[in-house]
Amino acid sequence: MREKLILLTIIGLLFSCNQNENKSVTDREGVNSKQLNNKIVSKTERQIIIEELKLLQSTLASNNKEKIADIFRFQINNETIGIYVDNKDFNEQLDKNGDKVTKNMFISFYNDISESIQTEQINQLFKKLDINKLLNKDNLEYTERIKTEPCHHFYGVKIENKLVTLTVGTNSNVDYKSKSTSEDEIQENDSSMCEHVMWWVFTFDGKKLLFKEITGAG
Repeated sequence: MREKLILLTIIGLLFSCNQNENKSVTDREGVNSKQLNNKIVSKTERQIIIEELKLLQSTLASNNKEKIADIFRFQINNETIGIYVDNKDFNEQLDKNGDKVTKNMFISFYNDISESIQTEQINQLFKKLDINKLLNKDNLEYTERIKTEPCHHFYGVKIENKLVTLTVGTNSNVDYKSKSTSEDEIQENDSSMCEHVMWWVFTFDGKKLLFKEITGAG
């Protein structure tokens, strides 16, 4: 009888150890599975940048001047945003405000400002480029040439370190046949008529895009 009790005790201990070991393995597998799921759920910086660009796209496409104004951080020095408009009232306010643009000024003169900083061309950029491709690329470019137009358009997005740059511009369309016949007359697709480029630059702080500046040439 005593021998049977000893044998049952040994079997019980072995069974308990086996159960504890299985539970430990299961717990470890559960933790590893949870950690793996967390890694899958967490977004990469590039994914966040793409989401931020899509938010910018929808904001500009809304044509809501109050929402578009929120892209910028006011007051803002006009050298940073580069607004040049033929509007006496705007320019008078700009002079009085020490060459700084306020949010109220931006909203009040939005139509003129929008044309100056080419929001419609930035809209076109998002239509021409597949922003999702930035997941595996740092640079996207697209050139649009129409034979009947003297200037061609080009668009680009570039991610470099913490800077995100949107590029829009025009250049001479070599496929265009100018209607001008005189040698002395400036051709419609002459570089002096067509060359222009503008850059919208943002910084990425790890969570969102922050407006930095708008510059241009041409």
